Amino acid sequence: MRISFYVMVASIVTTNLMASVSTKGQSVERTRLSADFRKTPLRTALEQLSARSGIRIYFNDEKVDNAQRVSIHTDDAPLLEILDKLLAPAGLAAQVYSDNKITVVPLSAIPPPVKGTVTDKNNGTPLPGVGIRIKGQSGGVITDGSGHFSISIPEEGAVLVISYIGYQQQELKVAAGTTSLQIAMKPSRTQLNEVQVQARRKTNTEASVLAERKASAIVQDAISAANIERTASITTTQALQRVSGVTITDDKYVAIRGLGDRSVIGQLNGVRLASSDPDRSAIPLDLVPAALLDNITIYKTYTPDKPADAAAGIIELKTRSVPDTAVLSVIAQTGFNSNIGLGGSINSFNNADPGFLGQKVKQAGLSKDFIALGSQYPGGFSQVQSMIANSGNDPQLKQEVNRINNIMHGFDPVLTTRYTTAKMNQLYSVTYGNSFNAFRKHKLGVIAGVNYYQRATDIHGGDLTQWSIYQGVLTGNNQVNSTRIIPNYITPNNINLGKYISYKENTGTSTLNYGFLGGLTYRFNPRHEISMQYMGSRGAEVQATNLYGAYEYTGLSGDVSNIVYSLKRSYRTLNTFNLQGEHKLTAGEYAPRLSYNFATSTSSQDDPDYRFVNLAAYTPVGGGAISVPGSLPNSTGVTGTPVYYSLVSGYVNGYGPYGIIQADPNGRRYRSLKETNYNYKADLTLPFRLLGKRQEFKTGFNYLFRDRQFRENVLSLPGSNFSSTGNQALYTVHGNLDRLVGYDQIGIKQPNGPVGEGQPAVGGFLYNAQKSPNNYKGSFETRAFYGMLDLHLLDNLRLTGGARFELTDIRTAVDTAGVFLDPALTTPNKDGQTVKLVFTQPYSVYKTDYKPYYSLNLTYTLQENMNFRLGYSTTLARPELREITNVFEFDPFQFALVVGNPKLVNQSTTNYDFRWEWFPHSGEVIAASAFYKQIDHQLTKVYTQNSAGLDARFPEFPAIRFENDPNRGQVYGIELEVVKNLGRWWYPLRNFNLGSNLLLAQSEIKKSPERLNDSRIVDRRSPSNSPLFEQAPYSINAYLNYNNPRTRTDLTLTFNEVGERLIQINLTGEPDLYSRPAPVLDFVFSQYLTKRLQLKGYAKNILNPAWREVYANPGTGGKYYGNMYIRRSYFRGTEFMLGLNYNIF
Repeated sequence: MRISFYVMVASIVTTNLMASVSTKGQSVERTRLSADFRKTPLRTALEQLSARSGIRIYFNDEKVDNAQRVSIHTDDAPLLEILDKLLAPAGLAAQVYSDNKITVVPLSAIPPPVKGTVTDKNNGTPLPGVGIRIKGQSGGVITDGSGHFSISIPEEGAVLVISYIGYQQQELKVAAGTTSLQIAMKPSRTQLNEVQVQARRKTNTEASVLAERKASAIVQDAISAANIERTASITTTQALQRVSGVTITDDKYVAIRGLGDRSVIGQLNGVRLASSDPDRSAIPLDLVPAALLDNITIYKTYTPDKPADAAAGIIELKTRSVPDTAVLSVIAQTGFNSNIGLGGSINSFNNADPGFLGQKVKQAGLSKDFIALGSQYPGGFSQVQSMIANSGNDPQLKQEVNRINNIMHGFDPVLTTRYTTAKMNQLYSVTYGNSFNAFRKHKLGVIAGVNYYQRATDIHGGDLTQWSIYQGVLTGNNQVNSTRIIPNYITPNNINLGKYISYKENTGTSTLNYGFLGGLTYRFNPRHEISMQYMGSRGAEVQATNLYGAYEYTGLSGDVSNIVYSLKRSYRTLNTFNLQGEHKLTAGEYAPRLSYNFATSTSSQDDPDYRFVNLAAYTPVGGGAISVPGSLPNSTGVTGTPVYYSLVSGYVNGYGPYGIIQADPNGRRYRSLKETNYNYKADLTLPFRLLGKRQEFKTGFNYLFRDRQFRENVLSLPGSNFSSTGNQALYTVHGNLDRLVGYDQIGIKQPNGPVGEGQPAVGGFLYNAQKSPNNYKGSFETRAFYGMLDLHLLDNLRLTGGARFELTDIRTAVDTAGVFLDPALTTPNKDGQTVKLVFTQPYSVYKTDYKPYYSLNLTYTLQENMNFRLGYSTTLARPELREITNVFEFDPFQFALVVGNPKLVNQSTTNYDFRWEWFPHSGEVIAASAFYKQIDHQLTKVYTQNSAGLDARFPEFPAIRFENDPNRGQVYGIELEVVKNLGRWWYPLRNFNLGSNLLLAQSEIKKSPERLNDSRIVDRRSPSNSPLFEQAPYSINAYLNYNNPRTRTDLTLTFNEVGERLIQINLTGEPDLYSRPAPVLDFVFSQYLTKRLQLKGYAKNILNPAWREVYANPGTGGKYYGNMYIRRSYFRGTEFMLGLNYNIF
């Protein structure tokens, strides 16, 4: 992305920010001036006040010119007070029109203001910062430091809405002629005397989360339940992409300010969430239904009471809080994707239906009988085949042969996809909550919720092209092979890419997710409260992909077609239970407070029977001939064939006993990961008085233990280039892939007639029952303690800081018992020799002692609603269990050899932050932030490929390994944000609200020598630096909301666009792959039909742009030397949803 674009976008946003700020940065209510007028014409006095204050004052010329001259002297007085003194003698008054506009009207036209005080009902303490507005109108006033307020109401009276964090919202009817009010607010359940339970405050509106942000000691952002609903966000990740500085990849992976995966921590009510992704250090936030949350808070700077391994930030999910009164809400919606349509079709496969609750995916794993074969026959294939050969005259062995045959026939005989009728998208939600009195003074709160959604998407006729500097055909089989060359039109002086393979893509995805929330809160006296929460979530996904195309420029006499099928199912779970308490240990303002949280979190992911097959078919002119191995029944030696077949496979160079490892993506794979977290923490807060103000010292500890188990079984297919009979099975079934795994090919081949004495029975193709060599288990333990101070040095200066000490203990062990070893490595050769295997150390341990991590946050409050923040902190990021596990295994999910690195160490990050934020009115904010991160020992995903170049005779796959980069990395950028009610600019727009945020970020890392050399095979000017993986240079969000309280109509238009991101590193001479920006426009509406019945709906991705991946260098606009080489292009379709929400009470 060119820098000119950054400048343009930043200029536009800055202009909007400036336009939204009134002159001199003040509102009418907060403007103060000194005035000295001596027998001055009223017009002159008003004009001078307008010029000096920046507030526009409108008046009727005749009435002002006829007024007597005025005299007044004041020092630093409110502008409205000055105007009252000037205008009252002339029978005039000032009426506030907006933040920076005043109209002079006759005094008789202004009803007398209602003045009053808001206090705490329990102790009579005045409450500053309470929001008071007229029901049905935006804006309003806020009580001052003494709890006083003044608000003008219509002559006919009005209903006032009074709201404040930690207190029950009130509605108060004010009759005409009322001039004074005394309002007492009742604390909500979260108020424990002077203690407010932060994690369970009712912060489910934008105004409340902004008020919490304003009062915080650190830099944080949030999205409330109200805004989650307005944007129709179904999952947590959908909601997060609306937050400033947050980007989402593949609808599930979260990055904050350029850093993702291990640098982002997910917490639910303060509890660490478990990870269930076998491939990435990522938290399963897409599993959490957004409808079960009050808000999502993103902590962007660090304090010692929070985990130190939050290098990017902490995502805190706060579940729905217990309401003060009974709530029961039911939602039902249905819809479709425009790519599918009503009653349309989706690409799928036989037996792909996940079931209403995903139970069919869960049940699709390996049977117990099949798994038991691995231990019953530790010798593997050869032992089973030997038993089959000796079963001819042994009834017991025949019975065992039949049992094994039935087990082998238990697998679905399907490798291809087909189109089936798609189910309608569906969403259901039920929420109940209430509070009850118990034992007179005790209070019991209950919250429960259930959420379910099902969604189908389909890509039909998408384009996928593999561009390359090479031409030729490499399939891993000599029958379908053409020597690799670099065509003469590609040179360092004439850099181009040529088409290698071109496909059409059909991909159907069915997703379902459902979650449960249950919570109890019990206050057994005013100073003590305990609560329990449980949240469980289940998710299932079925994805069917078909690619069909052909190799380009093969150099062969006939065409070489290529067809790929991918049949994938996943089932994921997340369960979190926590017990937490808040206790004020003694009475009084300076009483110590103890809080604790004991929790477990379990996450799992199962990928049962992931089937992948890549078939190349060469049709030579005049046909061809193949030899049939003599060991096969009915062997005839040589036979003709119109087509040559090959299941595409290859090798990874540089690993294994021979310096080369087989890489066969074709097969059936079963993998399962389960992780359980145990998280215990306690915090003690000790208030004290210093400098005439209340200060706090806080200390505590945190213990986290993660236990993980990973299991994988790899079942190869008949027809593999690496099997003893090679691709012969493909000719037997004439390239029919479903027949390749049919019952006539898999299992025991029964003889046609009786077996004579000494004649062996025939063993057909049997799936391998032994587990793969990369199974492992591991533990991840951290211990921490901290101390920190929260000091109010002045009335407007707050300092928060301290130190946290953390210990790391990571241990993994490879499960080497009963694993499958390639027969080529274990079978003696003709001389009786076997390969001398070199076994790697199966144990990996990484441990550090307690190390300090520091934090300092300074907040300067220029005025009541404006903060300047500075932050400094040191944080870390730890290696993941899989990354240090000492195994290497080809992973078809990533199409690479994944290699462990036991030598990894912790990454360290130094963070610098600045933020200016202004909260002009309730629910409004204007902010600008800057950040800089300096990263040492950066944990980097390194790709290596020891390619043979033009001498390659088979497909080559890369190796992926995490390493600590010796170079210092950096990430820096700015964030701009505005949330504004447009009625402040022009009163008729009072029902419109505008919100926008922009992230501009820059990150780079120096390419490794291997990667740089590979990228310069042809392109000698390939850049030596690269952006971080999946790091976007910009992200922009905007929304326009119309909310009419009178008609109870709510309409929201949202926009999102994320800049280009590096998504794949290429090591064969071509540039890397980048995703291109795609503008996303959504429309969401709701309309109350009755007092309790609401119609809701949305249209998402209205623009339906093409989503593209391109071969390019960074910052070139997606082009490579002036040309755009599109690898993948498809349309996601527009999603429509319509339904009802009924609030029973």
